[in-house]
Amino acid sequence: MKLTLQIKLLPTYEQVEILKDTFGVFNEACNVISQIAWERCVFKQFDLHKEVYCLIKETYHLSSQLVVHAISKVANAYKSYRNKKRYFRKLGSITYDRRVLSYKISKSICSISLIKGREKIAYICYRPHLMQFAKGEADLVFIRGKFYIYQTIEIPDERENDVDDFIGVDMGITDIVSISDGTNISSNEVKNIRDKYNKVRASIQSKGTRNCHKLLKRLRGREGGFATIVNHSISKWLVAKAKKENKGIAIEDLKNIRFGMNSKKRNKTFRRRSNSWSFYQLRSFLEYKCKMNGVKIIAVPPAYTSQTCHECKHIGIRNGKRFHCKYCGNIADADINAAMNIATWGYVNTHERWELLSCSIHDDVSTSKTHKSLVYG
Repeated sequence: MKLTLQIKLLPTYEQVEILKDTFGVFNEACNVISQIAWERCVFKQFDLHKEVYCLIKETYHLSSQLVVHAISKVANAYKSYRNKKRYFRKLGSITYDRRVLSYKISKSICSISLIKGREKIAYICYRPHLMQFAKGEADLVFIRGKFYIYQTIEIPDERENDVDDFIGVDMGITDIVSISDGTNISSNEVKNIRDKYNKVRASIQSKGTRNCHKLLKRLRGREGGFATIVNHSISKWLVAKAKKENKGIAIEDLKNIRFGMNSKKRNKTFRRRSNSWSFYQLRSFLEYKCKMNGVKIIAVPPAYTSQTCHECKHIGIRNGKRFHCKYCGNIADADINAAMNIATWGYVNTHERWELLSCSIHDDVSTSKTHKSLVYG
């Protein structure tokens, strides 16, 4: 399984200047390569390499491998669309590989090739135990005055354990997740943060001054960053719970869910909240954490999960958060009821016990018909 590990560099003041100069030189070289590619209509990496390699190497004094990566960056930029000339930002990312970037994990130091040769720079990593799996290319980026390396890692998958039970997980807007054991994780905190930043953005954008644009740039990413941390925390807790109880995790397959939600007439606030609903991110976090921990995860169809009674499998009535079954009288939280149905779906798909999804009223009718045919037949 391939993941991307974020590594924060801790350079000295002199190293900061060298890093910035390297960004400038590398992306200036990319712009020159792009100009040549555009003028000569040479866009394939192999052909472009023959055209520009010697020129870029002599002009910018980059290491051979960085010149190769600059050519590759330009060629990749022209892959999808060749009708427009490509330009590269002064502080655009730089691609590295093991020839120009290495790590000394025990001392938390990386050796990286810059314009003035190799530099040893200290780093900090949130999950240092994963550094041993570093493999492939990495991107050096400059974000808000700080330098990061996004390193590709390849982690061997844990053996998936066989399970006899599942934790059903219902994802929603009112509650981020509802668990089949009766636990609800409310989205009020995330919702309040989103509403707060939405009001701040609206207020700043209404003025439209130059300083307002600077303020918007400074605030960019804070709302999404908070939601990402919440999703990481929830997925980590769920996977740990499933592993401890030796259970699998069953979730809804919510692909194209927004199309159905936005096809109905909704107010502006609901549309904004539904469009900022990060269910896909939570699902992706759950999937890769399950693979790392050997926990089985399965996606089930979402249709009627919150409208079906988890006890008698009869279609009931959902009104907001309340579910009521007229057939058996069951009254429950609608999301918890859905989570229980999702857990049943997970068990049924794994063990092929389709009779667990049959409605009891249907069973009664079938039994009575069979009985009559035996009596009168």
